Amino acid sequence: MELNTRSLRVFVELARTGSFSGAAKALGLSQPAVSLQVQSLEKELGLTLVERSRGRCRLTEAGKAFLHRAQRILREEELLQLDLDGLREEVAGSLLIAASNIPGEHLLPRLLPNYLERYPRVRVRVDITDSVAALDMVRSGQADIGCIGKPVEDERLECGVLCSDVLVVIAPPDSELACRKRMDPRDLAFARWIKREEGSGTLMFMEKALEEWGISPGGASSPVLGSNTAVIQSVASGAGISMISLWAAADSVKAGRVVILELPGMERRRQFFHVRLRRRPLSTPTKAFVELLEKERPRLEEELETLRFAQGGDYRPQVS
Repeated sequence: MELNTRSLRVFVELARTGSFSGAAKALGLSQPAVSLQVQSLEKELGLTLVERSRGRCRLTEAGKAFLHRAQRILREEELLQLDLDGLREEVAGSLLIAASNIPGEHLLPRLLPNYLERYPRVRVRVDITDSVAALDMVRSGQADIGCIGKPVEDERLECGVLCSDVLVVIAPPDSELACRKRMDPRDLAFARWIKREEGSGTLMFMEKALEEWGISPGGASSPVLGSNTAVIQSVASGAGISMISLWAAADSVKAGRVVILELPGMERRRQFFHVRLRRRPLSTPTKAFVELLEKERPRLEEELETLRFAQGGDYRPQVS
């Protein structure tokens, strides 16, 4: 015999209201559905639980005896749910995240509100640095988890995909380059390229792209800046052009402070990753955070595509 709590709940409601129509209304079901549930329950038990008469019903002696047990089972189910909710609320402690620039400034602010709302007893700290330094913090045990902008091959680390990113070339809106509707990489050969610092995942992808296009970024004359915000501000002020994450650039593009240069094949895709030590047991806050990252990834991917199309581009990304 296999009972399900759905049938029990229908039976208890039928006993309370005294009619199939009343139980159906209370449960938001059709009257035939209520009748079918009760019939299935009686068949499963091999007992007649209800006597039907002119739209009304009353419990048989077997039905009265079974009612008390059904109510007890449903109450135990409620207590079990409360216990489980209590266990979820027991997620407490600290969570230290080491994040590179884009995840730390643009992705985690999208994710942490949901996490903190669900687990208010967790103390979260985010240290924003570059990808290399974030990895070092994870390897040394300083950070519980890292969120970085470049792939890593290290057997000591457990790695998962956080979400995708699109790297685009941005320029000042009043520049000569911005006035061109179409161009190819050779048009950028003599531009001043603004770069991120060594250790940046964005710099790694930018240098790879420039090498493929046969472009030298200007050597010592190229400014090196330590954050995406600084890069965008420098481009907006006319200091040069740069390759940057769309996550970081989208608001400035929307505001008209910088523009995305539309060059066939110049958009690059990459992925962000979350990493942690394999040998380090997952704390409850870290485990809950990893579960949140997996759950939220589709939403971030959808938002990224929305950002791409919002910039007006008919981009055709290439995978690096």
